[in-house]
Amino acid sequence: MAGMDTNQLSWLEILGLREPKDGEWKLVRAAQLRELSGNSLLPMAAVLLATISAFIQFWGTVPRSLMLAWLVLLIATTISIFSARAHNLAREGGARRADLMRAATNCAILGFFWSVPPLFYAQYGNLEQILTIAAFSLALMGAAALMLTAVPLAGMVLSTLIGLSLSFMLFRLGFILLSALTVSYTLCLAYTILTNGRAVITRLRNDITLDEQRDMVNLLLRQEDATTSDWIWQIDSRKCITDPSPRFAMAAAMDPELLDGMPFFRLLAGPEWENGDVSEDVRALIDAIQRGRTFSERALPVSVAGVQRWWKISGTPRLRGDRHVIGYRGVISDVTDRQAVERRTHRMAHFDTLTGLPNRAYSNELLRDRIVRSAEANVYCAFLMIDLDRFKSVNDTLGHPIGDKLLEQVAKRLEGILAPGDKCGRLGGDEFAMIIADSASATDLDRRAREIIVALSAPYHVADHILHIGASIGSAMYPKDGRTASTLLRNADLALYKSKESGRGVHYAYEPAMLQKAEERRAIESALRQALENGELHLVYQPVVTLASKEIAGFEALLRWTSAELGEVPPEKFIPIAEETRLIDPIGEWVFRNACAEAVTWPENYRLAVNLSSGQLRNPRLCTAIVSALSQSGLAPHRLEVETTEAILSNDSDQPIKTFEQLRGLGVTVALDDFGTGYSTLGFIGRTRFSSIKIDKSFIRNAESGSKTSIAVIRAVIAMADSLGIATIAEGVENDQQFKLAERLGCAQVQGYFVDRPMSASEVHTLIGDPRDEAAA
Repeated sequence: MAGMDTNQLSWLEILGLREPKDGEWKLVRAAQLRELSGNSLLPMAAVLLATISAFIQFWGTVPRSLMLAWLVLLIATTISIFSARAHNLAREGGARRADLMRAATNCAILGFFWSVPPLFYAQYGNLEQILTIAAFSLALMGAAALMLTAVPLAGMVLSTLIGLSLSFMLFRLGFILLSALTVSYTLCLAYTILTNGRAVITRLRNDITLDEQRDMVNLLLRQEDATTSDWIWQIDSRKCITDPSPRFAMAAAMDPELLDGMPFFRLLAGPEWENGDVSEDVRALIDAIQRGRTFSERALPVSVAGVQRWWKISGTPRLRGDRHVIGYRGVISDVTDRQAVERRTHRMAHFDTLTGLPNRAYSNELLRDRIVRSAEANVYCAFLMIDLDRFKSVNDTLGHPIGDKLLEQVAKRLEGILAPGDKCGRLGGDEFAMIIADSASATDLDRRAREIIVALSAPYHVADHILHIGASIGSAMYPKDGRTASTLLRNADLALYKSKESGRGVHYAYEPAMLQKAEERRAIESALRQALENGELHLVYQPVVTLASKEIAGFEALLRWTSAELGEVPPEKFIPIAEETRLIDPIGEWVFRNACAEAVTWPENYRLAVNLSSGQLRNPRLCTAIVSALSQSGLAPHRLEVETTEAILSNDSDQPIKTFEQLRGLGVTVALDDFGTGYSTLGFIGRTRFSSIKIDKSFIRNAESGSKTSIAVIRAVIAMADSLGIATIAEGVENDQQFKLAERLGCAQVQGYFVDRPMSASEVHTLIGDPRDEAAA
């Protein structure tokens, strides 16, 4: 019930014509019917009084058969409503919306029958009789508005039917203004019934909520009294127990009558009370009570039937009007089981639950302890961080249960190669650590690291699978690479980053240059976060020339960053950082907006090429951003070409292919950049439809040097591309010989410093001639 908010209910829901989407309404509906039935006695009595009065008034004036039929039907309807009233008052469970509709139907029938006098009797009556009908009708409408708001639909139906019939009567008699006023009065009553109905439903809802909460509290109190490990205690001014509860007596393993009046301190101290040999905890508690102080959660051992239990006691003094202490009252909790749990929790806080190895926190503690020992013994020690290679693919393909069993075997292998004094731990995920107690030299440390790599790279038999993983290791040595645990941990992590960056299955020891590189990386990341806002990014454009015509076919947009703090930062440094920090998304959107806005000023036959990184392809807003850039700039989609690399398409995900299909659906073309640098074969081209293939500059350079392999690859790529209708572009053409070689081998286009260097937007307009200037001329 607490989830319902009547202020959010529509009028249809207030009227009961539609069931609210939230909350349990059965109890509210039942309460509405009880409220309606409780308030219906006066309106029903008024109806009977009005009926009898009208019957007497019109007897002899209106045809008697009509009068008798009307009287019988009204009395029968009233009896039916009274019968329903008794049922609703006795209702204990919930009610359905259909029950509300039944109540509203009864009121509608009643309203219909009471509409008979205005509609039919008035034509037979005199002025006094007509005024009587009007007075009774208005009285009944008011009674409905006051007494039937618990079910707003019932009150509205009754008052509206009577009001409309009265208005019709007045209109037919020529009282147009009175008829209109009656309609207005009817509408006002309807609004009043709706408004008051919302208030009544809100009150009923709140009453039900309070009842539920009260029942829940009582239930919890009953459960607590029966099962909880807490109980109330109180003592008098003599420090003797008074009125012990059954739960207190059960916890003390004593009869309540024996416990009542027993000195509280004797109960706590146990057999030692007589000789005064009590524990410090009990002595401190006695002192607090003797001084009249409030205390909270004092834990102390208590002997109960010869068995030691742990009680946690809280208490506050009971004061007389003159602030004199007349006793104590408080709560005692049996925390014996909790003490055992805390011991288990202590182990869980220090050891990994899966492998049983020390966890990250305890590994750091062990490292600090080893540093202290090494300093005392004046020897070296080392800290190794170990990251498992290819473990993620095992988890993803075979599931976490297999991955967990694999981690358990890794832990056993690490424990099996520990030397005396060494420790190993699990830092989290697939990352482990080892503390080498005595590492004589860097050579010895490297040898140990290689042993670990060999041991962890051997095949694993897990369930029915034979698994192959490896390990990358970064290490730092005390005191050469740091004198504190945090410093060694940081430096080993930097070395591990270098190992993973350089390839799998290798070990790197920490070098100061790694920290410098990490600091440079942090500086670049920090400055890059402000680069867009500070306007430090800009685009340059490198021409792409068609060999057949020697004319410019378009330009490739290249991102450049001139940092106010760092100066010129090469793309190969800041782009990877932008991808890892997800800054590539806003930067990429900025590139598309600005490049498209610039390209739209070029002649229409010039195309624009923009590179896409792997990070951008993970952005779900990429297509939306490109569409927005095209729309805002007015650039035709077929003039935009996005470039991707083989590395992006070589993973197992189909997301890049789907993204390119969406772009092609917009009219944007896709080019394969740096072909031949990574994972591709000629068959790789068939994974998606490319408009062009850019042959990497390394092939052009090697072909210039006479490499038959490079020449053969270039020819094969060009032959396949030509057969598929794909253009080929030679990248990195730096001299005339390479230019002619690309032309001779059959490349369609070239790009490189020999053609032209990357240039600013203004230089592009100078090169191609500004169409805006020609239009102005």
